Amino acid sequence: MRYKLIPHTSDLGVEIYGKTIEELFSNALYCVTDNLTDIEKVEIKMEKEIEVFGEDLEDLFMNFLRELIFIFSTEHFLAKNIKDLKIENSYTALKGVLLGEKFDKERHPIKIELKTPTYHLFSIKKEDIYKATVIFDV
Repeated sequence: MRYKLIPHTSDLGVEIYGKTIEELFSNALYCVTDNLTDIEKVEIKMEKEIEVFGEDLEDLFMNFLRELIFIFSTEHFLAKNIKDLKIENSYTALKGVLLGEKFDKERHPIKIELKTPTYHLFSIKKEDIYKATVIFDV
């Protein structure tokens, strides 16, 4: 399981999972796009480089989520996957190549308008696997 929805009164709550940090970030991308639209209808037609920085792992993760939403909002790019994902410098830098296509309102009806991830209830924990809990403003 990549992620699951968790109950929250007026916003979108999710738990995102990954066996590795890289898989956690990849599944976070999947979660964002899957809640914006039906990710199964997103095709891989384009590539877009992404580079994100943060003070630590938690900051990097939040900045990554924000960047995905920003790219969708400003460039109308829906990412389905990420390749060449590298998380470097003690979890303060991320580089990769987003795979996806331009938003098409006919094929990609919006499910939820995600605004931004919040720090309310936010956490990243490592037990058997990594688990990130995130609440998005909608």
